[in-house]
Amino acid sequence: MLATTMTHMYRLTTITCFVCALLSSLGHANGLTDVYLIAKTQDPLIRQANANYQASALAQPLARASLLPQINLSAETSQNRLDTKGATFGVPGRKVSYNSNGYQISLTQPLYNRNFIVQLRQSKNTVARAQVELDLSQQDLIIRTAEAYFEVLAARDNLQFISSEKEAIKRQRDQAENRFEVGLSAITDVKEAQSSYDISIAKEIEARNNLELSLDNLTMITGQRMVDLSQLTQEMDPLNPEPNDIESWIDSALKQNLRLLINEYDKSIAYQQIQLSRSGYHPTLDIVAHHSDTESGGLTGKRKTDESRVGLELNIPIFLGGRNYYQTKESRHRYESALQAHEQIKREVKRDTAQAYHNVIASVSRVNALAKALESAQISAEANNIGFEVGTRTSVDVLIALQAVYEAQSDFARARYDYLLNTLKLQFATGTLSIDDLAEIDQWLH
Repeated sequence: MLATTMTHMYRLTTITCFVCALLSSLGHANGLTDVYLIAKTQDPLIRQANANYQASALAQPLARASLLPQINLSAETSQNRLDTKGATFGVPGRKVSYNSNGYQISLTQPLYNRNFIVQLRQSKNTVARAQVELDLSQQDLIIRTAEAYFEVLAARDNLQFISSEKEAIKRQRDQAENRFEVGLSAITDVKEAQSSYDISIAKEIEARNNLELSLDNLTMITGQRMVDLSQLTQEMDPLNPEPNDIESWIDSALKQNLRLLINEYDKSIAYQQIQLSRSGYHPTLDIVAHHSDTESGGLTGKRKTDESRVGLELNIPIFLGGRNYYQTKESRHRYESALQAHEQIKREVKRDTAQAYHNVIASVSRVNALAKALESAQISAEANNIGFEVGTRTSVDVLIALQAVYEAQSDFARARYDYLLNTLKLQFATGTLSIDDLAEIDQWLH
């Protein structure tokens, strides 16, 4: 019975490969890199990250603008009516109407303003931080895409295994019914086979639903329904991390982890905020220039005034209610908070890198162990089938053995996806994850 079942499985696999080849000839199956490139342009989170970076990148020109000349132009015109009683400087009072208008232009060029200088330095760190934050978002997108991609592949494999299991159980049920009709088995064998078949139908329904849910999650990232995905080949050989030394990976993470780099900039910005608060104690010196041209009227007739002046303006803060003192004190506390956040993130990076490293090691062992478990389950199922034929095993034993084979197949397939995802997470922990890592995985997809 199992030999017949395995033959049907091989035929199903052959048909599946034929269908995949036909689909590939009609349209290119999407590999992991293909899906990532689509997600990079369609994922709302990465597009939001790009917009945030573009906004943060303007911090430097905005800060530089404060050091450049500030020119303002204003103009006014008004219609006036004047009714004067008595004499003004010997001119008798009367009613007059006249127009007054004019303009004024002013220029301010900072010569020394420590506030502006510190803001410019701070803005450079703000822009650099934004760039690292964008890089982190891109690496996070790689992880999210890979997780969704492998989830679809695992769900698709699981559905295939459960469907094959259902067909095998159906054939076992039919055989049990035939044996019962000729008196070679008890009705309990038929009932057990029917129960297993009903359960397999329910499992298939759940597996189909899980596949749809996993496709929905991938659609959230790519913005389109992507059903035709490349499959993982049987030639994939899981390997231990290179170098196979956890301390090397932790050292690399402490130098390159993007979360840690972002916090380094947070520390610098917080320290510069102290300098910015202390700038309130410093004087400012500006070149100021002003020119105005006005025309007006009145009892004495029209008059025109032109005024121009150029000079230096010095502003020395003496007492501002303690504002500078408390702002500086507040900035010092925030800098201390940034230092403690740095220590926290540093410990998290060490932990995450160590866990990612151990997960890869465990994944390699798990894949190898499950490969042997699958082989053992297949041998056991074959032995149970032979025993059933000679009367030493019941149909229940055969059903249990069959279910163990398909469960082992599902576990083995999932372990291989977990291994690939864990290798990506290890690169992510060290801040070195890139599209090249996806290209390497694509070599095992077809």
